Amino acid sequence: MRLNLSDEEYKDIYGKALENGFASIPEYLRNLLFNEKPETTFDYEELLKQFEKAVSKRKDSKEFRVRDCFDSTIWANIDISARRTLGRMIIHKVEKGGWLHIVPTKKESGNAQWYIKRSE
Repeated sequence: MRLNLSDEEYKDIYGKALENGFASIPEYLRNLLFNEKPETTFDYEELLKQFEKAVSKRKDSKEFRVRDCFDSTIWANIDISARRTLGRMIIHKVEKGGWLHIVPTKKESGNAQWYIKRSE
């Protein structure tokens, strides 16, 4: 089966997938249609909570990456695709607004997004 979406529909459904902790539209649709959970071993909700906690503890105005908000051992145990998904979830939530008082500043050559905390 093939589902054709407009650019706006795609953006909307992808945003909903990320907001609900799914890495992709197919995972999200399988959950909606068949109550099928993704085959991931990562609890994105917990990772997002850890990120929020780390950002709220920051008292400086230095730029930081997502990886800077996690203990190096925890970060090392998150596989690359889960790191990318987490990064997409974070940038989506930041761009949507009303979440954390951070703004994206730049991307480095490895495609890691940098953020800066703004005054609350």
